[in-house]
Amino acid sequence: MNAFSLAMSGNKLEVQEREELLQTTQRLLTEVQGLSSRIAAVNEIANAINRSLHLDEILQLVGKRAKWLLDFKHCSVCLQNEDGSCHLLTLFGPPIPHDTCPILDANPISRALKTGQSQLNPNDYSSTIFAAYPFQIIIPLQIENRIIGSINFAKSSLPIYTQDDLRIGYLLAVQLSSAIRNAKCFEETNKLLEEMNRLYSELELERRKTDKLLLNILPQKIANELKETGKVKPVHYESASVLFTDFQGFTQLSEQLSPEELVDELDYCFSYFDLVSEVYNLEKLKTIGDSYMAVAGIPIANATHAIDAVLAALQMQSFLTWRKVEKAQNKQPYWDIRIGIHSGSLLAGVIGRKKFTYDVWGDTVNTASRMESSGVAGGINISQVTFELIKDFFDCEYRGKIAAKNKGYIDMYLVHRLKESLSSDPLGLVPNHQFQQLYSAL
Repeated sequence: MNAFSLAMSGNKLEVQEREELLQTTQRLLTEVQGLSSRIAAVNEIANAINRSLHLDEILQLVGKRAKWLLDFKHCSVCLQNEDGSCHLLTLFGPPIPHDTCPILDANPISRALKTGQSQLNPNDYSSTIFAAYPFQIIIPLQIENRIIGSINFAKSSLPIYTQDDLRIGYLLAVQLSSAIRNAKCFEETNKLLEEMNRLYSELELERRKTDKLLLNILPQKIANELKETGKVKPVHYESASVLFTDFQGFTQLSEQLSPEELVDELDYCFSYFDLVSEVYNLEKLKTIGDSYMAVAGIPIANATHAIDAVLAALQMQSFLTWRKVEKAQNKQPYWDIRIGIHSGSLLAGVIGRKKFTYDVWGDTVNTASRMESSGVAGGINISQVTFELIKDFFDCEYRGKIAAKNKGYIDMYLVHRLKESLSSDPLGLVPNHQFQQLYSAL
C-alpha cells in the first residue's frame, strides 16, 4: 500500500471517530438537557408543595406532578404512625389492596425503611405490596436523620428505571420530606394553639366563676381593687345608712319547724331581701342567724342613701306582711319583722386574708342595731338623724325618746309609707314622677 492509500485510510478513521464523538456529545447533551429539565421540574414541585402546610394537599400535588419527573403507573407514600407501624397512601394509579406497609417482613420496603437505602428495581419485587409492577423505585423519606416513611414508584413496562431516575426520585424525596416536616410542625403548632386556647377558655371560665364568687362576697368596686392591688384600703364615709332586720318570734317558731324547713324559709326571705337591696342600691353585708344587715351609700357614696334604705325597708316590710297572711290562711304560724335604720359616718373595708369579708365599723353601726332591737314588731324604726334625711318623702310617726341599750334615750320614729303626694299606689310603696323629680335633685 502506497503512501497515498495510507493517508486516505487514516482520514477515514479520523472522520469516523469525529462522528462518533459528535454523536456521543449530542447524546450527553440531550441527557444533560433532559436531566436539567427534570431538575427544574423538581424545583417547581418543591415550590408548589412548600407553599402548603397541609399534608393531604402536599401529597395530592406530588401525585399530580411527579409524572413530570418519572414514568410510573403507581405512586404512593408509606408513612410511619406514632406506634411504629406504617400506613400506605396511594397518590397515583389503582389503589393497592393494602392500607398498611409490611415492615416486619423481608422485602424491599422494609429494607428501605430499616437501612435508609433506596431500592432500585429490586429482584424480590414480588415480595412487596407492589408485586404487580416488576420495576420499582423505593426511596426513604427522612427528617433530621430519622426515617419517617418512603415514596414509591412502580411500573410494569420497559424501559427499566435507571440511576438517573433514582437520582431524580431522590431529589423529590428530599423536597417531600422537608414539606412533610413543615406540615407536621404546622399541625403540632395548631394542636398546641388549640390546647392553649382550650386551657385559656377553661382559665377564663374559672376566672369568671371566681369573679362571680368574689362579687357574691364583695362589691364590684372593692373586688376590682382587691384583684388589682391584693388589698383594700379602708374608706371613711361621712354619711351612710345602715339597715338591720330581725325576725320576732323566730326562736319559738324554729322549735315547730324541722331544720330543713327553717333554712328553706330563711333562704326564701333573705333571697327576696337580696333582690330588694340590689334594686335600691344597698350593699348587703351579712346575715347572722335570722338577722339581715345592709348599708346604703357604700361603696359609692351618694346623697340618697337614707331614702334608698327606707324604700328598701318598706318593700321588706310589705313582703313579710304578705307572707304572714299567706301562712295564716294555711293555719301556719309565722314571725314578724323588726327593721331599724340609722344614718351617720362609718368606716368600710375588707377584713380577712383567705375568707374575705366586706364590713363596716363605727358608732353608726351600733346605733342602727339598737334601732332594730328597740323597734316594734312589723315596724320600721329610724333615728332622728335618718328622719331628718327622709322626712320630706315619707309619713313618719314620732315615738318619743326610747331607751336603747348602752345608748341611753334616743329619739325614734316609725316610718309608715311614702307621702301620698309622692306615691303612685294606695299602700305608699311605689314612688311617682314627682318623687323622682325631688329624688333626682338631691
